[in-house]
Amino acid sequence: MSTKTCLLRPSFLLQQTGMSSEVYVSEDIAILHSLQPLKHTSSVDMLHTPQYVELGRIVLVTSGTATYQINLLPFETQAGDVLVIPQHNYISITSLSDDYEGQMLSFGRLPIDFEKCARLRLQVDDFQRMQHYVDLLWEIVHRPYDRQTVEHLETALLYDLKLLHAHQSGESSAKLSRGQRILQQFLDALGRKDPLPRNIKAYADHLCITPNHLSSVIREQSGRSVMDWLNAHCILRAQVLLRHTNLSIYEIADSLGFQSATFFTRFFHRETGVTPKKYRAGKDRKTD
Repeated sequence: MSTKTCLLRPSFLLQQTGMSSEVYVSEDIAILHSLQPLKHTSSVDMLHTPQYVELGRIVLVTSGTATYQINLLPFETQAGDVLVIPQHNYISITSLSDDYEGQMLSFGRLPIDFEKCARLRLQVDDFQRMQHYVDLLWEIVHRPYDRQTVEHLETALLYDLKLLHAHQSGESSAKLSRGQRILQQFLDALGRKDPLPRNIKAYADHLCITPNHLSSVIREQSGRSVMDWLNAHCILRAQVLLRHTNLSIYEIADSLGFQSATFFTRFFHRETGVTPKKYRAGKDRKTD
C-alpha cells in the first residue's frame, strides 16, 4: 500500500511534535513509537509554537510529564495518561520533562467520535491494555498489510477509550455547577472549527443567555473576561496562520474579521508585544 504524501507522512508528523521516533505511516494510520523530545533549539521552538491539528491523535505518556495547551486550555499529563485529540484543534506543548517518553497514533479520522479533547488518567492495567493495542498495531502493520484488521483494531481501541472516558467524565460532570457548565459550553463554542464572530453577543446568543450574564459567569468561573478569551483565541489562530501558511498579512487580517491589515497589526502587537511580520520571521521573544 502506498504512503500518503500530504498529512500522514513522517516528516510532517515529527515536525509537528518536535520529537524523534520510530515511525510507520500508511493511508490509514501513523504510529510514532517511543517518542522522545529532540534537544536542539529549533525543535524546542517547534514545541512551543501553536499548531493546527488536522488529524485525530492519541498520545500515551509512558514516562515523564508534559503540558499540552489545546484551544487555550492546559492539559497536564504524566506517565500513565492518555490524551485524545480529535481533528481540527489548536495545540502546543508548553512544558516537557527531560525524561518524557510516549507513543502516538494519528488517524485520518478518529473511527469513534470524541466531541472534544480528553485526558484520561488510567489505572495501571487499563494503561497497559492501551499499550498492548499500540504494540499489536505496530506488529500488524509490519506484516503484509490488511486494512480491515487495522481498522478493527483502531475501532476497538477507540471504543475502549470511549468507555473509560464516559466513566470518568460522568463522575466529574455530575459535580459541575450551573456556572461551570456555562463556562464549559462557552469554551466548547470557542473551539469550534467555524468560530463565531468575535463579540460577546454572538456567544451569548449561541448559549441562549444574556451578554451580561455570560460576562459575569465567565469572569467568576475563569478569572478572565469574555473578550480576554476571544482575543486570546484570535491571536492563537493568527499565530498558526502566520507561521504555517503563505497567506499575506492582509489575507490573514481579512480571514480573522479585521477591517484592514493595519487594525490587525495594531491588535496583534498590543496582545503579543511583536508585529505579525516579526512573529512570522521567528522574532517573537519579548525584550525587557
